Amino acid sequence: MNKAMASTTWLTSKNTSQSTRESVLEQNSTFAINIVKEALGEKIDVSKDTIYRTLSTCVGEVLANCESPMQQLVNRLDLSRGVGHDKFASLADELFEAENGYIILWERIVTLFAFTWVLSKQLHSDQIESSSNLSKILASYLNDKITPWILQQGGWVICCLFCILSS
Repeated sequence: MNKAMASTTWLTSKNTSQSTRESVLEQNSTFAINIVKEALGEKIDVSKDTIYRTLSTCVGEVLANCESPMQQLVNRLDLSRGVGHDKFASLADELFEAENGYIILWERIVTLFAFTWVLSKQLHSDQIESSSNLSKILASYLNDKITPWILQQGGWVICCLFCILSS
């Protein structure tokens, strides 16, 4: 049995919901809330959420390699009035821009979560914006721009496979 097939056994358990639009939207919201809470040091129970736990681990790997450059990017932003949906969307769109247009890939989605981690820590330390607002903005961005692609790929469970195979 190859590594990819062995890795899928735990992903197809009863913990994984079907890749319907509603379940992806719910996961978007949950994952956005969780990443901001984790960034701020709040405890979250991910023991029953294998998908988020894997995403969080993958975000941690990105941060281990790229947190300093992301922090430098955040430091250059004018955050005096918070972020807001439009400013966040503009920043997030830059992560998905490429020569051929707007390209969504799992690694870019993971990077978006890592960037949100760094941004939420900065907003919290500057006491500018509530963490719940940032998580709503991230969830909205995912819902508006990323969900159709996630559904085409087979749902968030495929992100787990990406994280496992790329680590």
